[in-house]
Amino acid sequence: MSQLTRIRPGHPTRRFSPVLFLLLLATFSLSAVAQTPDQGTWRIFYEPTRDRVQLAFEHYENGARRHGSTSFGVRPIELRGLPLSQLSSYSGPARFQLVRDAGTFNFEGQLRDGHGTGFFTFSPDSRFPQQLSSRGYERPTSDQQFWLGLHDVGYAMLDELRAQGYERPSVDQLVVMGMHGANLEYMKSLSSAGYRVGNTHRLVTLRDHGVSHEFIGGLNDAGYKNLSLDDLQALRDHGVNPDFIASLRRFGFTDLTTGQLLEARDHGVTESFVEDFRDLGYKDLSLRDFVRMRDHGVTAGFARNLRSSNGRLLSVEDLIRRRDRGDY
Repeated sequence: MSQLTRIRPGHPTRRFSPVLFLLLLATFSLSAVAQTPDQGTWRIFYEPTRDRVQLAFEHYENGARRHGSTSFGVRPIELRGLPLSQLSSYSGPARFQLVRDAGTFNFEGQLRDGHGTGFFTFSPDSRFPQQLSSRGYERPTSDQQFWLGLHDVGYAMLDELRAQGYERPSVDQLVVMGMHGANLEYMKSLSSAGYRVGNTHRLVTLRDHGVSHEFIGGLNDAGYKNLSLDDLQALRDHGVNPDFIASLRRFGFTDLTTGQLLEARDHGVTESFVEDFRDLGYKDLSLRDFVRMRDHGVTAGFARNLRSSNGRLLSVEDLIRRRDRGDY
């Protein structure tokens, strides 16, 4: 018999109407709730414009204390027994399944106009431990098998790890990969961008830092191709994105190195900062000049005041010198 399984804290979930939640849960009898000390609940939110269903799991111990939650999107077609007609406009009871290699999630509850909630059970696939063993992995515990199922760490992902030359991770590491979204889809997206990381810990780090296929593609379009993984992570961490690069190019700052981009971003050289000085008449300053002025607290307002009192624009060196000595 399948058992209700605890959910650990995960990613933030989409908020669900408390009134609807209580109304739907009221359809379940108190005797059913009392059958087990641990209840697993689910919620869904259908997004037809994205052809996506946001599916959330929550765990309550003794029917009261919240233990944790996790949420992710699935395609509607992945929810067996739940046709689009029920997702979009149906109101009433529903039963459906989410089938993974590690096992099947069974859902029972209520739907109302694209929203729903209820209770779930997880039925582990008895073949899964042997399949992992045949691929050189240790057999998963029941908890590990649940988490691998929840995050869809299945045979295709294991085979892709081998095909891309990754070292074989432990089952615990597979669970961590799934929890962080360093999954089959992410591996393939990096591979299509020309990157095979080879180390699962690094793969998780890149995913956590937001180094995505879209981010890499945007940098490629901006002329920054074949960057190292270290450069990609540094640029992402510091907020150097295609929009920032384009904003600097508006002022003629082209062919910048990744180091120059990082320096400008870290020191607060924004589009408005440069534009304010250009409007004052500072047309031929280098990016380094703007970095230095930003570091010394030289603002366009400060430069404007000195121009008014001196009758002319001061040089960058004079601006910095006057600002350092405390002029206003």
